[in-house]
Amino acid sequence: MHPFEYAAPETLEEAVALLREHGAEAKVLAGGQSLVPLLNYRLARPRLVVDINGLPLAGVRVENGSLHLGALTRHHELEDLSEIGRSTPLLPEVARLIGNVRVRSLGTLGGSLAHADPAAELPMAIVALDARLTLASASGRRTVAAREFFTGYLSTALGADELVTAIEVPVTEGMGWAVEEFARRAGDFAVVAVAAGVSLDRRGRVDDARLALAGVADRPLRATAAEDSLRGHEPSGERLARAAEIVRERLDPQSDAFVSGAYRRLLAGVLTRRALARAIPEGETSQPRPQGATVPLLSAQLARPAVSPRRPAASPPPEASPQRSAWGGGLVINGRAREVDVRPGQTLLEVLRDTLGIFDVKEGCGEGVCGACTVLLDGRPVSSCLTLAAAARGRAILTIRGLEREGRLHPLQEAFVRHGAVQCGFCTPGMLLTTLAFLERHPRASREEVRAALEGNLCRCTGYAKILDAVLAYVRGDDGDG
Repeated sequence: MHPFEYAAPETLEEAVALLREHGAEAKVLAGGQSLVPLLNYRLARPRLVVDINGLPLAGVRVENGSLHLGALTRHHELEDLSEIGRSTPLLPEVARLIGNVRVRSLGTLGGSLAHADPAAELPMAIVALDARLTLASASGRRTVAAREFFTGYLSTALGADELVTAIEVPVTEGMGWAVEEFARRAGDFAVVAVAAGVSLDRRGRVDDARLALAGVADRPLRATAAEDSLRGHEPSGERLARAAEIVRERLDPQSDAFVSGAYRRLLAGVLTRRALARAIPEGETSQPRPQGATVPLLSAQLARPAVSPRRPAASPPPEASPQRSAWGGGLVINGRAREVDVRPGQTLLEVLRDTLGIFDVKEGCGEGVCGACTVLLDGRPVSSCLTLAAAARGRAILTIRGLEREGRLHPLQEAFVRHGAVQCGFCTPGMLLTTLAFLERHPRASREEVRAALEGNLCRCTGYAKILDAVLAYVRGDDGDG
């Protein structure tokens, strides 16, 4: 990483003051799942990184016909919280498409919107939902409609000294929603994605329709002409096909290294028709997704020693070299407090392996894709290669060695051994930790649910079947090979 200073303000006023002082030379760290890769590749070279995770910008509530979301609402909360699923079912469906479980653990709604990748799912969703964003600066607050917030490729209406603090989404009662996406791999950004919403009147005609697309322009688009073609009509196959044709006719997507513009246009039409068809019955029978029960499988391992989570307000003064300067701080690793000097540009993976010699955390892709470097941070799987060590101070970190108790393997580890789920072993720590975190929240998970939870953990040896066999045996409580 290019050298930078690090600040962790404790109030919104401190944060916007730092942004006002440093302007374009400052970058905001929320989830870090987009920023840290840019830092790793030196595509971003800020003088200051402002970590806003200590600010009171989380929280979810439904009030006066709107869903109010704090900017630090995590992707996994969009997926899991029942109040979001009941009021705005589009958001959980979209959240499940984002990256992998580790990205969803740390990534934030506000961070995704501010990053403004035109192929990302959340910007598309809030445009479809007619959301409004609250922006704060040292001069005050203002609100911006989602369709006006995105101004171009990775560009928004945010000023250099502004933060996204909240998102307001009107509740769309009686409207069915669906998302259709084509991506090269599970968790990749969309080549093309379509979000569709449809509500019907008492005569079975379309009362309202929403269509938004990602991956087809330099920002998320609303297909208003196609929406207008649906309103007041029965949603017949011919009517849906005409709406899809209008979408195709009005797009002029660019070609890139992955697909041609013509193929994107074709995909947009196909996915529009599929999304509309799937949204219509959901408008009549929309139900919140059932939530899994919680069983404290990891409670002993995640116990926290008495270590202050308070982080420094800023890294050392500018006259010192920011990258070489360090401060001591507590990392809570496998229930044990460890004092360690941390430089602003060090990832958690670097500190664990290079400073502390904890080699059960593997170094793989360095991009948060493979899962080899997975640790649990406060019980959630994260990519330690995409987590700044300074941001993990005082939080509970669990590695695979933390599962051992009195010299005995964890029962899930024993199941992996019995079922031949360990071959070269490079992926095994990440597989085990991701599985345990998932099963804590979904203790009766099916094979398909486990498969989906492990999509972001790559294995080159087993073909995954034996890993799934081992996990299902553990879920059933099998002690033998059967």
